[in-house]
Amino acid sequence: MTNPEPVAAEPVKGLEAHYFTDGALFEQIIESVFYKNWLLACHSSQVSTPGDFLTLSIYDQDIIVAKGPDNELKAFYNVCQHRGHMLASGKGNKKLLVCPYHRWSYDLNGQLKSAPNSKSVPGFDSSNICLTPIRVENFLGFVFINLDPECVGMDDCYPGIREAMLSLCPDLEQRQYAYHHQADEGCNWLTAVENYNECYHCKNCHAAFAKGIIDPDSYAIAPFGDIKVLHHTSLATRSDDAWYDVSGADYGSFYLWPATSIQFYPGGVVNSYSWSPLKVDDVRVFRSFYSNDGKVDEVLKKVIDNDRITTFQEDLDIVKEVQRGLRSRGYKPGPLIVDPEGGIDNELPIQILHQWLRSAVD
Repeated sequence: MTNPEPVAAEPVKGLEAHYFTDGALFEQIIESVFYKNWLLACHSSQVSTPGDFLTLSIYDQDIIVAKGPDNELKAFYNVCQHRGHMLASGKGNKKLLVCPYHRWSYDLNGQLKSAPNSKSVPGFDSSNICLTPIRVENFLGFVFINLDPECVGMDDCYPGIREAMLSLCPDLEQRQYAYHHQADEGCNWLTAVENYNECYHCKNCHAAFAKGIIDPDSYAIAPFGDIKVLHHTSLATRSDDAWYDVSGADYGSFYLWPATSIQFYPGGVVNSYSWSPLKVDDVRVFRSFYSNDGKVDEVLKKVIDNDRITTFQEDLDIVKEVQRGLRSRGYKPGPLIVDPEGGIDNELPIQILHQWLRSAVD
């Protein structure tokens, strides 16, 4: 009797298109993923002095991040507690946030300080009226917020990441915000995040990045332990087409589920991506850069310019076309290229992303 032939394992298929195109599912993902996890809001150098504030939005939630009078970092929902008008916009430095509707004013601890004619209201107690706080942390200089009041802290959520980042950039906490640009990508947030977290397309679509920054033969993306982080690693480019002097440190990138990545280009160039969903088929990407003095020197300018006209723009073109294809009646998710040996031609990170999403919404 001969032994039967082993049954080949079935390839892992990509997610069905409705995860990227269904409006009701998108709303569920916002609630279960974006309102339950840590998200990059800004850099601590942007709110460094008491009274500094800036505003941002996470889908339909408006938020204020500020440095309070006690020199503590604060975050609040950006809504007046009177009748719901947005309290502030843009950025600046103020002792009081004054609602433009009825001029209720709050200090940077979120406490109501005045309300016109409130003395005429029996029982009106301003000490009981405060802006609704949001969890906020300074993580190595990056300001993260979490709309879930029961969330664990950053170090508990991402154990080992602090040490791994510092190993690539020991002076990370001294960096300052220098520059950012942004774009609306015209695709689902996951389309953009998937594209960022695989380099199977890099040799074909990102020739400048593959020569100017990384060494493709050493590039890999793998889970960081058993936490929701994907770790990108590579030696520095060995090409004569390097964008700048890449000596001194290798490449590393840490994608923190669901919408943040902090990158360390060779030679100590620190930058980040963050994605903010706008609707089921659109997401805004923020591309930020950091320097020792908050200025853009010649090297950083070259990196920014080269990145923007090559990798950044190339990805914008890709993800728009993918999103259109996901709406095709002819699209059927094919097998992912999951290579247990790792390397650049590998979609293991996509499989991991799909597992994380399904665990949150299915």
